[in-house]
Amino acid sequence: MVKDIIIAAAIAIVLFFIWMAVYDTNRFTVSRYTFKHKKIKKDFTAVVVSDLHNKVYGKDNKPLLDAVDEINPDMILVAGDMVNGHPKEKTDPAMNFVKALASKYPVYYENGNHEMRMDIYRERFGDKYDKYCEAIKESGVCLLVNERVTLEDYGVTVIGSEINKKHYKRMGIIPIEEGELLSELGEPDKDNLNILLAHNPDFFEDYVSYGADVVFSGHVHGGIVRIPIINKGVLSPNATFFPKYYQGEYKKDSTTMIVSRGLGAHTIPFRLFNPGDLVVVSFEKDEKAD
Repeated sequence: MVKDIIIAAAIAIVLFFIWMAVYDTNRFTVSRYTFKHKKIKKDFTAVVVSDLHNKVYGKDNKPLLDAVDEINPDMILVAGDMVNGHPKEKTDPAMNFVKALASKYPVYYENGNHEMRMDIYRERFGDKYDKYCEAIKESGVCLLVNERVTLEDYGVTVIGSEINKKHYKRMGIIPIEEGELLSELGEPDKDNLNILLAHNPDFFEDYVSYGADVVFSGHVHGGIVRIPIINKGVLSPNATFFPKYYQGEYKKDSTTMIVSRGLGAHTIPFRLFNPGDLVVVSFEKDEKAD
């Protein structure tokens, strides 16, 4: 009798976790933040998307697009990995979603390691990267690969960082060399608020040293599995446990980094206690904040 109860309880627990994983893998929530700074000339709202990995919510990502429309942001900031960097996988889901955003909002897009993979391994991917970039640029997307754009009306400079592939090594973190970001990106804009789109949050200290005011990252997928109550992410894509930066807001000196849990998954579509994350940031002018 006791044995039967234990078996039944074990089955119930397993079924619960399976149900939760299916549920969380196919839903998203909205995370809201406020950032105040004296360099901001005019208040604005940005939606940050990352790590879609070709995920489609509902039909043609309509629930996700509807959520963005309800927010009605002034711009979209893409923090990388909208595609899946696999040779046999099409880029259409990501491309269609980004193009739909660009039809209504200004979109500023930095590459993640999956976009970068398509670009550097052309013997495997052919011209897939070029066709993807061409399609989203034609829709009006501003692709920032170690480049920047200044938005004078808001007093903001958006910088897109694409770090070397070695910094995505599995089972460890290869440090960014001193001066590497400065060499790739140039000096931060002294007159405007510097928003750095930097896919990998592991290098927060380097983003602080570089002089970014706000950093938007993703990559870690919220730790794939989050432990309830303590709200801790378990595993990072580079196969290390309990990543230091996995979701939410981090601050050091005059730099704030916001890490999205991402919207999708790759290789194994699995998220537990960790639904997709649509990030909304309200930027507000404040003469006392810096």
